[in-house]
Parts: sequence; C-alpha cells; structure tokens
Amino acid sequence: MNAHVKPQGLLWAKDAPIVRRIDENDVYKILMLYLIWSFYPNLRVKFAFKNRTVKVPIGQYVEAQEFQEQLNAYAAMKFNDEVIATFRSWMMFPEDFLEWLKTIDLTPAQVEKKGNELFITVEGLWALVTLQEIPSLCIASDLGGRGFAAANGISETDLFNEGNRRLDEKIAIFKANPELRIAQFGLRRRFSGLWEEHVTQRLLDECGPVFTGVSNMYLADKFGVEAVGTNAHELPMALTALARHTSEDAMREAPYTVLKLWQRLYSHKSLIMLDDAYGSDVFRTNLPYHYLKAYKGFRHDSGDPFEYGDAVIKLYEEKGLDPRGRLIIFSDGLNPQKTVDLLNYFRGRIMVAFGMGTNLTNDMGFIKAWSLVMKIVEAAGNPAVKLSNNLNKATGDPVEVELYKHVFGYTNTAREVVVY
Repeated sequence: MNAHVKPQGLLWAKDAPIVRRIDENDVYKILMLYLIWSFYPNLRVKFAFKNRTVKVPIGQYVEAQEFQEQLNAYAAMKFNDEVIATFRSWMMFPEDFLEWLKTIDLTPAQVEKKGNELFITVEGLWALVTLQEIPSLCIASDLGGRGFAAANGISETDLFNEGNRRLDEKIAIFKANPELRIAQFGLRRRFSGLWEEHVTQRLLDECGPVFTGVSNMYLADKFGVEAVGTNAHELPMALTALARHTSEDAMREAPYTVLKLWQRLYSHKSLIMLDDAYGSDVFRTNLPYHYLKAYKGFRHDSGDPFEYGDAVIKLYEEKGLDPRGRLIIFSDGLNPQKTVDLLNYFRGRIMVAFGMGTNLTNDMGFIKAWSLVMKIVEAAGNPAVKLSNNLNKATGDPVEVELYKHVFGYTNTAREVVVY
C-alpha cells in the first residue's frame, strides 16, 4: 500500500466546519484588511460569486441550506488570543488593530440557489465582509466535490489515491529542479481542507527549499512555515469604483494609490505590484518611476507569462534598473512543467518565483476543478470592474466594462481559456 494512502473518510471531516478556524484564510486578506481598517473603515462594498466554468453548474451538486450553514459557521468565528499572538509575532500590525480584530463580528455571506446556479453575495462595511471571500470559495469547491463524487459513485479512497499519484508526479518534477521556488496558493479552490493539509505536508517533507511557504495562515502556523502572499485585485477595484464619485483622472490614479498606501504600511517587506486589473501595458506605461524603483517586482496573474516577463524586463532596462535584481511572481494557471519552462526561459535575466494553487490542491483526476471567483462588484454605491489582460477573466457589468476600457485606454482583445 502507498505510504500516503489514508483510509476512507479522511478527505472530508464529517459533521465539522469546512473552514476550521477564522485564520484559515489567505494571508493577503489580513494584510489587505489592515489597509482597509487604516484608510477606508467606512467604505461599503458588495462581493458576488461567479463560476467561470459555465458548462458545469456547481449548484447541481450543492444544497443551499448546507452551504448557508457553513457560511454562518465561519462568520461566527472570532480572532482569539492564539491567532492574535501569531499576528503580533509578524511585527507588522499595531496593537490597536490587533485589539480591534478581537472585537469584530463578521458579516456572513448569503447563498441562494436558482435551478443549478449558486448566487453568493456579501455586502456591508468593507472591513467586515472582506474576510468572507476565500471561505465562500473553499466551501463551494468542497461541497461541489462532495456532491459530484456522491452523484457519480466515486469513493474518497479512489479520489485520494489518484490525487496522490498525481502529486507524486508533481513532486518528482520539483525535486528534479531544485532552483524552483514555489509557494502553495491553493486554499481558495482546494478539493478539501484535509487534502490541502496533506499536500502541504508532503511538499514540506519531500521538496526541500523548493517549497517556500503557504498562503493559508492556519496551515502556515500549524507547520511553522512562512505565510506567503502579496495583495489582490480587490484593492484597485474598490478604490477605482470609489473614485467614480470624483473624475476619470481619479479613477486612473486609483491603482497607484494602492501602491502608495501599501508602501506606507509595508515598506519593510518586499513590495510586489499586481498590475493587470485594468491592463498591464496601461499600468506600466503610466507607472511613476519611484514605485518601479521602490517595489521589488511584479505578480503575473493573466495573459501570456513569457510575453509578460519580457515586457517587465524591457521596462526595467529602459528605466536604467537591473532586472536581474528584480522579481516576477507567476501565479496564473500554473502546473509544475510550466514553472520549469518559465524558470529556464528567464534564467539569468530576472528572478522568478511561483504561487501555484489549484493544480496542487485540486487535481484529483475524477473531478475537474471549477474556476470559481468571488469579486467586489460594488463599492460606495458604484459598480466595480476588473478587466485583466485576458478578457475571459474580466468581471463587471458589460456596460461598465466598456466604460472602464475607455477610461483606462484599454485596447487589449485577448481572450484565453481560463485554466482555473
């Protein structure tokens, strides 16, 4: 028997919350929450769920009542002294923020099912709803996987064994390429909590320095590794929507306001820019030099990664900065072989690292992972939009999408298949 095979029943913990602790969330959510608390404590927003795998409605495998119970269970959780002590040890947050965390009551997301479609929304003060995004996605993926397996007579043992076989192949590639630096970013679309934990344990045990950390704060704390993350499109989306009250110029400035505020709070950490909310080309064309110089590099999340990296290198060279001392974190639809290809392509030209998500934590063979997202759709009463470098990843009302294209001078027409 394979040493990593577990008995039936251990992919899913029965009669227990899918999200086990309040800090079972991506680290960038707490980093962004500190920014929200610091600068936008009264901003109201709305998040909404979207299944980009439109051909397979996840709702046909999920019961709304069970989903709502799981959402409520997470919203009822509190930041206890143990979690706060972990945050304090990072030496990133002031005591008044940590004390505030202990007092908050999270606003639960609400789920509605119409036919086979799930509609999940949460709205209220940004600081009280932002933490619901990742748990909502975890719960959707977990319940969808359970329902699909039950409907198709697939056992947990078979799922575990096939997932483990595929993980064996991934780990073999990682071990053969020790220069890789990969963080596990797979919380949001993991197959299950116990499976994510198993994957993380194996990566730690078998991959040496290749495995650099995990975005899941709970698992990072449990295994004593770094909680790794940057920031998300949520910030420029909310700030740009807020700026619609002012002017188109203010909207165009909003993504750089994110850089300013992030640097103000986290100047002692490596600063990474996420540049594709309204098109990477437009962002880099208008990027003030002082941000290019101060920030360590960029995170790639859409569009062709090789073309993207070439463009970033060219920008550094044109501005007189040595790209060999800079970093690109690739995080879009990765698999192990793609990380090797990117490492080899950019070797000696720029440093590269990888945030690998769904391919690590939801590659079970029998069930294709759904491409699930939960994005801000409204801020300060204004519609929120993301364009991306790939229009198939764009979110927002079609009329608003066209307005944002005009405001930002977005001319990209690329539509690529969304892998995850």
